[in-house]
Order: sequence, then structure tokens, then C-alpha cells
Amino acid sequence: MLLKFLKENMHRIMRVLVNQVGIMIFAIIMTFTAGVMNEKQRPAMMLVASLFSIAFYLFLVFYTMREEGGRDSVKIEGGRLAYRPSYGFKIGLCATAPNYIFVLLMVLGVILGLDVDAEGALMDTAGRGVFVVGYSIITMIQSMYTGVLKALFSDLSPYAAVIAATVAYVLTPLLAPVASGLGYLYGCKKPIRHKS
Repeated sequence: MLLKFLKENMHRIMRVLVNQVGIMIFAIIMTFTAGVMNEKQRPAMMLVASLFSIAFYLFLVFYTMREEGGRDSVKIEGGRLAYRPSYGFKIGLCATAPNYIFVLLMVLGVILGLDVDAEGALMDTAGRGVFVVGYSIITMIQSMYTGVLKALFSDLSPYAAVIAATVAYVLTPLLAPVASGLGYLYGCKKPIRHKS
């Protein structure tokens, strides 16, 4: 059932996935640009860059799936396709599923055991290597959230920040399927009508 869904909808899944890759690159550039600012402006500019990247990413996902919903609305109105309210969410979930491979590594690292020294650095424990691999890759893939998460977790202790980051990266990939689902529903209800 899942393989059939993937095969039949791969082009739509890839459209959402390409948006994530594009915004990932965009967010990395924005973060590096904010990172070279003076010490006083850096945190605020990283937060602004992150918020803009998140909004832009979710808008792109929404609009992409709105177009797809608009295409399907003609078939739905004509009775050639059943109305599927959860379809857009499923497309978004399939597109963001690869993120969870690396989130799983973070969770596994926490489960295996993490500890921090007095300076806040991760100590050599069973879970350290697994966590670091997962964290390094997910922060690159989900780079649009970096500035927001740093601002939220800056006052936490190092260990609490590790746990908070793990929980955050479990939740943040779900925003794209929500935007995808809403975009598809909106497109089905209010398709884009092109003027002739």
C-alpha cells in the first residue's frame, strides 16, 4: 500500500522535497551571512533569518500543494477522482520522512546515554557518536530552524539543550506536512483560475 502510494505520487513528493533542499541551501547562506555580523547583532539577525526561512519554506510547500490541489479539483468536480482530505498531509509526510532517519539517531544517542562536562561539551559516552552524527546532519537539513532553536535554548543547561533540541527536531519536520495538507485542501476548494 505504501509502495503503491509512493510510486503513484513520487512527482508530487519530489516537488515538496525539492523545496526543502532549496530552502536548506537558502537558510545556510542566510545563517552564514548573519553569523559574520558583529557580536551584538548576530543573535537577533540569526533569529530574523531563521524566521524568514521558515515562513518562506512553509509558504513554498503550501503553494506547491495548492497547485496540486487545484489540478485535482477539476477531476474531483468531474467525479473522476474521490476527494481525499488527508492526501496533502500524506504527501508532505512522505517528503519529510528522510529527516526522521537522523532524528532517530539523535533519539538513539540520548537513549544510549549522553553526558556533558563542566564546560558543556558532550563527553565520550556510548551515545555521543550516534547523537553527534544525527544532530550534525539534521541541523544542516533543517537549517531553517537553527536561529529560532538557538534563541529558544540559549539559556538552558547544555544537557537540557540536547534534550530540547532532540524534541524540537522530532516536531519541526511535521510543520511541512501540515502546510502541505492545508495547501492541498485550499487548492481543492479554491483552485487557481488562469485567465484565458
